[in-house]
Amino acid sequence: MKKLLLLLAFFSFQFIKAQTSDSIYVQVQVTPEYPGGENAMYEFISRNVNYPVKEKENGITGRVVVRFAVMHDGSINNIEILTKTPEGFNQEVIRVIKLMPKWKPGMQDGRVVPVYFTLPVVFQLDDNTKPNKPKSRDMANVVGYVGIAFGIVVGILIYKLVR
Repeated sequence: MKKLLLLLAFFSFQFIKAQTSDSIYVQVQVTPEYPGGENAMYEFISRNVNYPVKEKENGITGRVVVRFAVMHDGSINNIEILTKTPEGFNQEVIRVIKLMPKWKPGMQDGRVVPVYFTLPVVFQLDDNTKPNKPKSRDMANVVGYVGIAFGIVVGILIYKLVR
């Protein structure tokens, strides 16, 4: 009976050990870090991201939330898009994430472990790159000015008729 319990305990330990060494952590004591820190990471992204042509021509902006695993050796795996955004944005974010250098991996209980990292990437057009589409506020101003001009013309006509 002791041999059976010992054997069962051994297999249980192996199962638990295999499960934790193969799984990717979501939260750890020491999070993975891009070489040079967060500011260096955002600088890398901004230097390497190209605004997708189709989305730029149509004045589309968006925010892509991407999740990827930083592995034991600092390499990146399991890249997935968590938000519903235009495919051009998604593909561009995946392309840039794949270009990243190796990270400093995360740690749990003094051991290097693979960890998921979630990152937002914002696509925003500058004012001078936006297509020339009238804004609703601008259109309201135009309608307002036309109304004022029409009112003045009608007022002058009525004044002339009454006089």
